[in-house]
Amino acid sequence: ADHADAAIAVSDTAAIDVMRDLAENGEGREPVVAGESAVAGLAALLSIASDAAKRTALGLDASARVLVFGTEGDTDPDLYRDLVGKSGDDVREGAS
Repeated sequence: ADHADAAIAVSDTAAIDVMRDLAENGEGREPVVAGESAVAGLAALLSIASDAAKRTALGLDASARVLVFGTEGDTDPDLYRDLVGKSGDDVREGAS
């Protein structure tokens, strides 16, 4: 309680959706190979960003800066392929 402003749970589905989104190279961005643990922070941020009340409660406005760590790639290649629909190598090969 003395060191946190908020806590959020991220569903498996939300994490997998972010993994898949990062693996695509749409909108002029490079694809990213990020495992299920790596994307939890980003999935939480996206959930908060889409909810005005949550943004306000956390003070996330146009001046906010957020640092999200993603420290895992396709550490379990078979699981990554099952969740994303292609291998980490395929994702990396799609990078320009």
